[in-house]
Amino acid sequence: MTEREFRAWQQYAARRMLPTRRMEFYLAQIAMLIAKTMGNQPEATLADYLFDPDDDGADLDDEDAVKEALGFSPRNMKD
Repeated sequence: MTEREFRAWQQYAARRMLPTRRMEFYLAQIAMLIAKTMGNQPEATLADYLFDPDDDGADLDDEDAVKEALGFSPRNMKD
């Protein structure tokens, strides 16, 4: 990997707040499940527990695009 490519990957990771964004998704999922099961909030969504990034990346506005970019695939917790 060249230095130029390495710097490009650093910029990519910084723009998408990696790896903290992935951890944020996992923690948001836990908070959402607790709210749905113990907090009597059946309409809670994952977006209710996520922080929005402050950068101007247009591709981060769509929650599904962010999940795909991070490889976020939570387990289905249905009975």
